[in-house]
Amino acid sequence: MSRIHILDPLVADQIAAGEVVERPASTVKELVENSLDAGARHIDVQIDDGGRRLIAVKDDGHGMDGDDLLLSVRRHATSKISVLDDLARTLTLGFRGEALAAISAVSRTRLWSRVQGEPYGFHLVVEGGQVGELTPVPMAEGTTIRVEDLFFNVPARFKALRSTHAELGAVQQLLHHYAIGYAEIRMTLKDQNKVLWTTPGDGKIEDAITLLYGAEIGDSLLPVEAEYEDLILTGYICPPLKNRGTRQGQSLFVNRRWVSNWILRNAVEEAFKPYLPERRYPYFWIFVTVKPFEVDPNAHPAKQEVRLDRERYIAGKLYRTVERVLARQSPSEPLTMTISPDPSEFHARESLPPQRVSQLMWSQDSADHEKRGILHDEYSALVPLAQWQAKYIIAQGPLGLYLIDQHAAHERVYYEQFRRTGQDILTAQPLLIPYSYTCLSGEWAKWLEYRGLFEDMGFDIAEVGGTTLMVRAVPQGLVSTGTEKGGIVRTILESLSDGAHPHDHPIFWTQEAKYALAACKAAIKAYRVMTMAEMQALVEMMANVEDPRGCPHGRPTMLHLTLEEVDRRFGRKG
Repeated sequence: MSRIHILDPLVADQIAAGEVVERPASTVKELVENSLDAGARHIDVQIDDGGRRLIAVKDDGHGMDGDDLLLSVRRHATSKISVLDDLARTLTLGFRGEALAAISAVSRTRLWSRVQGEPYGFHLVVEGGQVGELTPVPMAEGTTIRVEDLFFNVPARFKALRSTHAELGAVQQLLHHYAIGYAEIRMTLKDQNKVLWTTPGDGKIEDAITLLYGAEIGDSLLPVEAEYEDLILTGYICPPLKNRGTRQGQSLFVNRRWVSNWILRNAVEEAFKPYLPERRYPYFWIFVTVKPFEVDPNAHPAKQEVRLDRERYIAGKLYRTVERVLARQSPSEPLTMTISPDPSEFHARESLPPQRVSQLMWSQDSADHEKRGILHDEYSALVPLAQWQAKYIIAQGPLGLYLIDQHAAHERVYYEQFRRTGQDILTAQPLLIPYSYTCLSGEWAKWLEYRGLFEDMGFDIAEVGGTTLMVRAVPQGLVSTGTEKGGIVRTILESLSDGAHPHDHPIFWTQEAKYALAACKAAIKAYRVMTMAEMQALVEMMANVEDPRGCPHGRPTMLHLTLEEVDRRFGRKG
């Protein structure tokens, strides 16, 4: 008796579902792509419990008749291709004909569809791969698919799902790509019955970006346009000053298919590299258009990765195109030195895109330091000479040369001040003019998860619709830090959604950790140009802290180079 046999169709469908349906977001991806291929002008997506309980996608596309509806839930049934050569010419997002079969094999799926111009539609129920009876129903033109109880018959897959907020964030991030890539389509996302956002559907990519990422990003967009032989590059980037600690502000499209391609992504990031600090990533939304036969969309089970002919050529053109846009926006050399006859006016500044340089607020610190007196004579005699790369202060003193990390040093100053002030720094201080901040997908998920901790920290933040927050009060210790609009809330949410920050778990939200986090967000950042007066003030404050050697997170605040060491390195004997 043969030991090899043909798998039961239900078993085969569940195995196929493991490749296509990884989590709720991948289910949404397949359904939305079907709607786009159907010529829909309006697409509504609703999820419940992060997609575990419900994923519903409704569109006004051309719809399916009864026969097509039955065929749509069978494996390898598709209207997109007929012969092998069609793969080299297809511009549709789907083509394999296995998505609905895979989804319905691991869920309770209900489908309604009506062809345009027909008097009625059809309803079909598929539960765990078992197809029910087809029934005619009155309904609007288009298709509606409700996927309920995802992975109800695959317990291991169900248990592997992340938290409700994490799955919601993944769905939001996915739909950001399609809302921007298909700006002419009006898309709506609902969490249960709450509308998180609705795109204008006016065909303007910049309007979709502004809606999803906020006016601060939308107002700073730089267009990317270039045309080469059989290659068109279009889209938008943001100036280097607008950057993130994650890649959530990036979308890459090949022939309007959202893809993940590290070679093309790296080409864009390399163009930004001279302008960005380490582990910071640019915003960009880039569209690459080539001949259909140059793209192989069948290289990944979820069609998220594609193979490209002339991939290195395209990456090189993309790099040079973005590089030119950045050069026009910020024509500068890496570092300039300004020298005047008065030594006290000697300083260096990095030539960055124009920004407002405001005097730092030192008043509370200065009064406190006068009361406590100088604790470290070594640092009290330091004289700033220059700011290097807009990150470090070069200072000299009786014991040698010092290189001071401006962010780490200022962070240490704030941390000790907050510790002395105690719980008062976490008291909510109402803002004279509240401001709004639009969360990105991962940020919104983390806000839902940690909003109670923001209240404990001294924030007063209200949800005002969609993914927009109204910041009405901030911790007292952060009121006069000069932080840019939305910066405090954004950087905290960003660090939580990134997962790399030590404060991303409640166990770390102790009182000391709150002070450290508040100090980190209040302190001046790298790439912030400082005046000579600000550098002198920071150096003086370092002489008054209890431990000036490191920031609250353990990084050193300064490096010390003695005259003897410099002489030795130059081969001098004194």
